[in-house]
Amino acid sequence: MATLANTLYSAPSASLRPFDPSRDMRAVADLVELCFADTLDPDGQQYLRQMRMAAESPRFLSWSISQTSANNLPASGYVWVEDGRLVGNLSLIPFLFHSRRYYLIANVAVHPDFRRKGIGRRLTNRGIEYAQQKGSPAVWLQVREENLPAVNLYSSLGFSERARRTTWLSQRDPVSQSPSPSVTITASARKDWAQHSSWLERTYPPELAWHFSVDLKELRPGWLGAFQRFFSQVSLHQWAAFQDGQPQGFLSRVGNFNYADSLWLAVPPESDDSVTYSLLAHARQHSSRRRSLALDYPAGRVTQAIQDAGFYAHQTLIWMERPLNAGH
Repeated sequence: MATLANTLYSAPSASLRPFDPSRDMRAVADLVELCFADTLDPDGQQYLRQMRMAAESPRFLSWSISQTSANNLPASGYVWVEDGRLVGNLSLIPFLFHSRRYYLIANVAVHPDFRRKGIGRRLTNRGIEYAQQKGSPAVWLQVREENLPAVNLYSSLGFSERARRTTWLSQRDPVSQSPSPSVTITASARKDWAQHSSWLERTYPPELAWHFSVDLKELRPGWLGAFQRFFSQVSLHQWAAFQDGQPQGFLSRVGNFNYADSLWLAVPPESDDSVTYSLLAHARQHSSRRRSLALDYPAGRVTQAIQDAGFYAHQTLIWMERPLNAGH
C-alpha cells in the first residue's frame, strides 16, 4: 500500500493543496454528500445547502468565513486533486479549550473510485502537521463506530479514543407508558443548580462541550442564563426527578433553529434506569409532536431506558485525540 501511495503522490496528475473556499466549496459539498449520504440528518443537509450558497454568492462566502466558529463551515483544510478533479477533502475547524487553540479534523472524504490509495492517510497527516505548526496541543476528530477502516487508520496515526457517544432521536409514536410511579417529576429549582451542573459536567465534559449545539452555560437559572438565552435565541424547559424527596436527575429541553430540540440529561452513573425513563417520557409528553427531540449521551449507558422512552439510535461517534509536540 505504501508503494502505491508513494507512486500516486508523485504522479503529475495528483496533488495535495490547501482548501480554497472561493473555488472548492461546491466540490467539497458534493463530495461530502456522496460519502456521507447514509448518515446525513436535516441539520447535515442544511449544512450542505449553506456550503452551496456560499459557493454561489461571494458576499455570503465572505460572511460565512468570518462566522466559521459559529457555523462550522470549512474555511481551512486540504483537498486532493487528480486530473483536475477534487476527489479528497479534509477540513480543519479551530476551537478553544482552556484558552488554547485546538483543531478538529472533519469532513474527511475520499471519492469511492479513489479509495485504498493512501489519500485519506496523506490528508490526515497534513492536517496533523498544520495543527502542530500552529502550536496546537492536540488535534481531535470524530469517526463513526462502524467505520472500522477509518478507526484503524486514525489509530495507526497516533489517535486514541477519548469518548464514545450516541445521538438518539425521538420516534413519532407517542409514549406508551407513563413515568415510573416511584419517580416524581417537577420543574427544576434554582436551589438544585449546584447538583444539576455537577452531573451535567460529568455527562458533557468540557473537552467535548464546545462541539454541542448549545452552550451549557445557557442552562443556568437566573438572569445570567436568561441573558445568554436571549442573545442565542433559544428557549428552555427544565425538569427534575425526585425519589424519596431527593433529586435523582435533571433534564433540559432547548428549543432552537435546528430540526430537533436538544435534550441534556444529567443523572449520576449509578442512577436507577427508571429516573432516565421518567424524565425522557415526561419531556416527550410535554413537547410538540411536530418537533423531533435529540439526545447526545455516552454510548452504552441506560440504553434500554432511552429506547423504552421512545428514542432510536441515529449514530454513535468515537471521539479520538492525538497529542502534539507543538512547534516540533
